Amino acid sequence: MARVDSLIFFLLGFAQLILGGAIASDPVFAILGTILQGTGGSSVVLGLYFLLFIARHQKEFEDTYSKLEKTTIVRDPVTGELTVRDATPTASKLLWYAGPVGLTLLSALVWMSG
Repeated sequence: MARVDSLIFFLLGFAQLILGGAIASDPVFAILGTILQGTGGSSVVLGLYFLLFIARHQKEFEDTYSKLEKTTIVRDPVTGELTVRDATPTASKLLWYAGPVGLTLLSALVWMSG
């Protein structure tokens, strides 16, 4: 996955698709259900676009974007140069990706089965 941000669009889109499908069966809320399904579909497409765009241009973002709130500056013992290292544990990074990916797959399965 390129970034977790695109998964938020997937989650919101599938939630709108699921709610729109449930509401569309009631004749009173049929228009609202159609609107929710339309905006949910566009949110899923937007998430796919962001996922592909950021994956394609990942190297351009790596040079310009840096989260410094969880990094440490360490001096290399051999060269003496200062380097920035990410202090976030790998398990924490894995959870931040596995959680949204799991929820996105679950919501996609619920939408496809309904």
